[in-house]
Amino acid sequence: MDETRVLAEFVDATEYTDLPASLVDDLKIIVLDTFAAAFIGTAQPWARMVIEMVRELGGTPEATIINHTWQTDISRAALANGALIGAFECEPLTGSHASGTVLPAVLAVCDSEGLDGQAFLTALALGFEVSARIARTAVGLESTRGFHNPGTQGPFGAAAAVGKLYGLSQEMLTNALGIAGSSSAGLLEFAWTGADTKRLHLGRASQLGLESVLLAQKGFRGPPTVLEGRYGYYNAFSLPSPLDRLLDEIGETWVIQPPSLKSYPAHVTQQAVVQAIQTYKQAHPLDPQRITRVVIRGDSHIMDERHAVREPETVMGGQYSLPFTTAVALTRDLSNPLAYDDETVKDPVVRELAKRIELIPVEPSGHAEPGVYPAEILLECNGQSDTLPTTPHKGSPRNPFTWDEVCAKFQRYTASLIRPEQAKALMDAVCHLEQLDNMAEVAEALAPR
Repeated sequence: MDETRVLAEFVDATEYTDLPASLVDDLKIIVLDTFAAAFIGTAQPWARMVIEMVRELGGTPEATIINHTWQTDISRAALANGALIGAFECEPLTGSHASGTVLPAVLAVCDSEGLDGQAFLTALALGFEVSARIARTAVGLESTRGFHNPGTQGPFGAAAAVGKLYGLSQEMLTNALGIAGSSSAGLLEFAWTGADTKRLHLGRASQLGLESVLLAQKGFRGPPTVLEGRYGYYNAFSLPSPLDRLLDEIGETWVIQPPSLKSYPAHVTQQAVVQAIQTYKQAHPLDPQRITRVVIRGDSHIMDERHAVREPETVMGGQYSLPFTTAVALTRDLSNPLAYDDETVKDPVVRELAKRIELIPVEPSGHAEPGVYPAEILLECNGQSDTLPTTPHKGSPRNPFTWDEVCAKFQRYTASLIRPEQAKALMDAVCHLEQLDNMAEVAEALAPR
């Protein structure tokens, strides 16, 4: 017992000097990649709806909205930026989608309070770690119970991070986590139609985690057993869980290392398949209308029913579906994320091909690693048959991005959205985060020039 209090103690006791240098380097890569995802988000109509709502509601101008010229209060800024980051299925994962649940709240508070880069990095590390540990300990939360992981555990990570920024005591941090637990929300029902609610879960988690800290500061109390209690998180959202995994080697091992990023705008379980197709097409130009058969044999997790919708109604639905994203990868260059658009989803060639793709699940071996989803693709075209094996995708823990590689990706993702000098200013600022005296400099670089 006392798991919630132990997490609060960990957050309270950990300082910037406790962060391994390799973790600081990883965080910079995650931050820049998150900003790339947010800029892509500003081009999406569903994200613009959230931004429009936030602007209409008003709020004291305290924090920046990414790629916008106006500000709002820190709570609504966390919501808006979280919605932008989660808008297009290309944000970093770090075990829990914390880039869209923790980072927006941390950015808003650091921007508003003029906090330095070391405070920003410390809060990110702690919020990401708390989120990842809570996420990895749950059993069947998504696949059996139907909850959306970042929406349910995201408020805890945001509360831990923001609580650190505001210097909350261990008791107040425990209260903040307790309050955050009653903000856990998010259903996977969006998967069947590609509904927009998935895009909202990350920003709402960030906002509510931040507000949990503001309430705890005022003396508002939350249950100190919010995770482990009889009616706590794990008994309410999860199947029976091994709670020893939550705290195993905490403070000694950072479970967010190595980081997990994406190369393509699709669910993480599809990254390796898309990469194999992209690589194949570089040497073998394809005429999609001559493809006669596509078979994917792979890890059963990538073929879960919610990832096998054949006729999605929206871009989100397509990005969540293995057969549909495979069809898109066979007909489009997904190194350009904006190629996955409404026109693509409605393309009759893509839709007809997606219906024909065969999925053959194979139970993973006992040596399968977290975040690795092996598969092979049989492709028949023009009377020729080729088998495409997958390898760990670029950005996965087994094949991580270097700083130069993530900068190249950032420039590619943002080329049509921001000016080159703004991209350079952001890359320079993130590269030297630990040296920044005021995170408002980063916030300023995120606004249009």
